[in-house]
Parts: sequence; structure tokens; C-alpha cells
Amino acid sequence: MTSEAYRVMPHSAIFLFSAVCCAGTALYGWLRRGKSGGWAFAGLMAASAVWTGAAAIEAMTVGLGRKVLWSQIEYVGLVFIGVFLLRFALAYTQQEHLLSPRTRRLLWLLPPVFLALVWSNEWHRLVWTDFSFSREAANVLVYHRGPLFWVISGATYGLAALSYGVLANACRTGEEAFRRQYVAVMLSGLFPLSTGGIYLFAQEWVYGMDVAPLGFSVAGLVIAWSLFRYRLLDLVPIGRAMLLERMPDGMIVLDEKGRPVDINAEARLMLGLEAGPLCAAAVQASLPGFSELCGKTEESEAEITLQPGKLELDVRMVPLFDPHGRLQGRLLILHDITARMADARERERIIAELRQALAQIKTLRGLLPICCSCKKIRNDQGYWEQIESYIYEHAGVAFSHGLCPDCSQALYGEDGSDSSTALTP
Repeated sequence: MTSEAYRVMPHSAIFLFSAVCCAGTALYGWLRRGKSGGWAFAGLMAASAVWTGAAAIEAMTVGLGRKVLWSQIEYVGLVFIGVFLLRFALAYTQQEHLLSPRTRRLLWLLPPVFLALVWSNEWHRLVWTDFSFSREAANVLVYHRGPLFWVISGATYGLAALSYGVLANACRTGEEAFRRQYVAVMLSGLFPLSTGGIYLFAQEWVYGMDVAPLGFSVAGLVIAWSLFRYRLLDLVPIGRAMLLERMPDGMIVLDEKGRPVDINAEARLMLGLEAGPLCAAAVQASLPGFSELCGKTEESEAEITLQPGKLELDVRMVPLFDPHGRLQGRLLILHDITARMADARERERIIAELRQALAQIKTLRGLLPICCSCKKIRNDQGYWEQIESYIYEHAGVAFSHGLCPDCSQALYGEDGSDSSTALTP
């Protein structure tokens, strides 16, 4: 580099800072490309990094030819931003069905077509008709716009507006846990859209300088903040209203590190958690065995008693993997089994009583010591008792006393009656 070919300007440093922010955020998205919307987010920020990085070099470059060349390189990133942003918004909000496969293919045809038009501008002059220096001291080149410039800009910002419309609709119908994430992403879009509007319709305010990349430098910072503050891309709301709020069981969604991301009302009620932000400590304090479940990578189940006889839970942990087999999070399903456990204990009590009665009945099958004269039986304690009392105590059998015909004849000289009297010892 020589001082004659390049001149470092304040706005070029800002553009370079923007490129670094976008590149770092793109790397973060690439590491999470397996999550819904992750690859599109990485592509979006990579395209932003290319655009703003080329804009930084264009701002430092001296000379018409070099500036135009780096402006054409800027479009390598710029033409992909709208497509990536729309694909990210649709994937992240689970609304990809809104675009047919044919429409998706057509969208991906736009960037190469626009690039071909930009790079062939020297032949047709439809993107830029002419160039002039607005402020020689600031090294600012003004691009006189042709009709294709407005087509490319209209398509890019139109796709961006459509993307934020998708996010706005998801924000309107989404739950509180994910609404903050949507709002954070939407707020990031205000900066590139506003700076882009200034460049497109109020160019004289900035002396012809392309300030649109400045908006993306702020957007990159806002999105990066969202990544760490709300764990954007860590878990995506897949049919949350159906999976969580409408389920009769308690459900807790955890990310891959075991941090609670979402919880439905039933789970809050079971664990006694108040409304508000979740934290692992609160869930762990309310749910015994929480740490053990979060340390497993295979589906597991445990029975946990929170209030003996009043609240007993069957807790099932289901690991959530992406198509590549990487752990994305865990789902805890809390099922109230208090009534079932009470029935089981009642059945066990009845079975125990029957077994005890059966054991007592079996004692009658053994050898009983009986008096050969009065027919009393000696019990386990060594006492003699009437045979009726012994059998009643051990088998619950009541006796009725009467006279058989032989005894009646021997005692009274007549046949005994068939009548008998029930006696209970």
C-alpha cells in the first residue's frame, strides 16, 4: 500500500469495524448451523461482512477505477442479504411452508443475475450511469444511479421488509419467552433500513456517501447482543403453543447446557414457580433429581415425590438431537401420578392382608395339639381354648351348635331336630 493509492478516513474505520462484527457473528451462526435458521443466519452475517468490508476498502481507495472495482465487490455480499434474511426469518419462526420450492429456487437466482448486471455495467451503464467526486478531501465518490440500481435496491430492501414482516407476525402471535428474541432481531433491522433509506432518498445529506453499511455495523452489534442475552438460535420455538401450553402435563424445555429455556403453566403450578424469567437454580431447588436428568444424553425416567400423598410426579427426560446427531437440548415431561400411586398402595395393602389371611388359614392344615377328652386346642402361646374359638380366630369361621341324630337319641331318647343355632365365639 502507498499513501497515493489509499487514504485512511474515519468512516472507513467504522466500516472496517462493522465488517469485523459481522464476521464474528457469522462464525457464531456457523457453529450453530444445525439449528433451525442457523445456516441462513450465518450466511446473512457473512454477506454483511463482505459488503461492509469491501465498503471499508472502497472508502480508503483513491482513484476512480479502484473505487468502482471495490463497489462491485460490495455487491457480492449485498445481493445475498435480502435472500438470506428472508430464509432466516422463515426458518427461525417455522414458517418455511409460506414459500413453495419453486419460489425458493427463483429467489436464489436473483443474486447471480444482479451480480452479472453489476459487473457488466461498463457495457450497458444501467446500474451506474456516471461517477463524480463529491468531497475530494473526504475521498467520497458519488455514483449516478441507473434504472437497474433501483431494481436491485428495491428487491434487496423489499425482501428485507418482507422478512421483518414475518418476524412481526411471529412476535404478535408468539409467546413471551420468544417474543423478546423476535423484537431484538426486528430492532436490529431498523438501523440498516434507515441508513439505506438515507442513502437512497437523501443522498445529499451525507454528500453522496453510502452510509448503508453503517446501519449493518449497529445491526451486527444488536444481533450479537441478542445471541448472548436471549440465546438466539440455542432453541427455536417449534409449535410452542401446541407442545407446551396445550399439554395437560408439565413441560420444561432446556438447552444443550441444561439451562431452562421455557416452561408451561402446568409445570409452574406443579413446581410452585412464580411467573417470570427462569433460572436453573429455581428449577433445581423445586425438582429433586434435576441435575442427574440433565447430565444424561439418553431418554430416562424417574419417579419423584414432591409432597408425600399429595403430589408425586413421573419425570421423563427426552434428549433433542438435530439431523446430524448433535444434542440441541432436552425436554422434561412432568406427569402427575399421585392418584395412580395411591391406588397402587391400596392394592398393596389389600394384597398384604390377603396374604396374611392365607397364612393364617394354612396354619389349620398343620398338626394341631387337641385334648382327647374335651377337644380343646393348644394355641401358639401354650393356652388351651375351645376349638370353635381357635378356628374362628384363625379362619374367621363362625359355628352353629346343634345335635346330630345319634347324640340326640343317646341324650334324650329321640331324634334331634335339624334346626341349629348360630353361635359366634
